[in-house]
Amino acid sequence: MTTTRATASRVARASLASPRRARATDARVGASSSSNASSSSVVERAVKTSEVKRSNVTIASCEYEVVRVERELGRGPRVFVVPGNPGVARFYETFASSLSERLDARAVDVVGYLGHTERDRPGRREWFTLDEQKAHVRDYVDATLRASSDDRRECVVVGHSIGAHLALFTAKELGFDRIDGVVGLMPFLHVNRRSALQRALGVVTRLNFLAHAIGGALDGLKKAVPFVRAALLRRTVTKNMDAVAAEITGAWLRWQSLINMVFMGRTEFVALVRPIDECELIASANAPGRFAALYAHDDHWAPLHQRDALEALGVDVSTVEDDVRHDFVVVDASARLVAQRAVDIMYRLAHDRARHSGITCSS
Repeated sequence: MTTTRATASRVARASLASPRRARATDARVGASSSSNASSSSVVERAVKTSEVKRSNVTIASCEYEVVRVERELGRGPRVFVVPGNPGVARFYETFASSLSERLDARAVDVVGYLGHTERDRPGRREWFTLDEQKAHVRDYVDATLRASSDDRRECVVVGHSIGAHLALFTAKELGFDRIDGVVGLMPFLHVNRRSALQRALGVVTRLNFLAHAIGGALDGLKKAVPFVRAALLRRTVTKNMDAVAAEITGAWLRWQSLINMVFMGRTEFVALVRPIDECELIASANAPGRFAALYAHDDHWAPLHQRDALEALGVDVSTVEDDVRHDFVVVDASARLVAQRAVDIMYRLAHDRARHSGITCSS
């Protein structure tokens, strides 16, 4: 008979925790064996540990950073996390660790952007466009999957803010035979013309002299009076951040990072003008089990009217709690909460894939 909702949900969890070649077999497992496997899984998960690895990678003479959370015996999916601008991977360490634990994921990679590094890049003055960052993320995911010994494992790409656009691009380019699903967290998919702040930012990103002046001032303060710079950041940019995120921001915020963030933002405002219902990336992912999005309240980057536009297209959308901000990764409690919501979404997507694949189960 056709799977019931409860059975399909069990199949969804099994498919996320198993290699692809095992899906059909798992779907036909009886209720008692499923229960025993579940109990065994809980015991196994209790003794597994996650290992966080940070690396600085140089490709074509340009640096980027990767944070990888690995579980040696993990049975869950392969997950790639694409940050929002400024694309600093370390901001997402708590989020990635929480994903790894909740999914029992073999590996969760946070793919930092080209040139958006926490440490200094002496003598480097270049900045990278949205298209260059899209190609970078696609190539990283492609190369990592090709090099993996468990390439038949489920693969999900999670994108935050503009990272959702990059994640959808990666899935479209590599194909949904390789990328099983995409999760967009507060996705920046279209310029919000209703936001006065966003209109102002669109103008500011075109003012080269202003970005250079602010970046130069930050570097000057860091060299001349670092304690003044630190105090200024504590009272402004980092005042609502947890300690680790504030430390990362203090190390990252400098001239070369600021211009890379601002000028990438300039190309975002130029590129994301097509309405959501005309976006090719969304259209390519608009099938059961492929794409879902999570929104926050009072967020001009991912406003609720765009959530409603996605929902009208049939995309799975949901909204997170009121106290979660767009920059959720700078508060550990919010990062863990959003990780749980992302895991719930992944299970829903897997459920939809199982339900629409025609899987049948014994009664």
